[in-house]
Amino acid sequence: MRYLLQSFLALGVLIALPIFLEAPESLEGQVIAGIGALILVGLAFRGIVGFVRSRKPKSYPDSIMVPKRDPKK
Repeated sequence: MRYLLQSFLALGVLIALPIFLEAPESLEGQVIAGIGALILVGLAFRGIVGFVRSRKPKSYPDSIMVPKRDPKK
């Protein structure tokens, strides 16, 4: 659940910032805004991947079957 919250929060901030703040006019501001956007996209991607991996069934060593042996001739 925390992974979904992380991805939704990062995407929400990524969408809301351009709506509520003005675009930076200086080159340094634009570079910083671009880096911030890349970080938010990375956090959203990490949240989605973490959620998918947490849903994968775990394998436990005691549930692995022993390979079959060939019958004696």
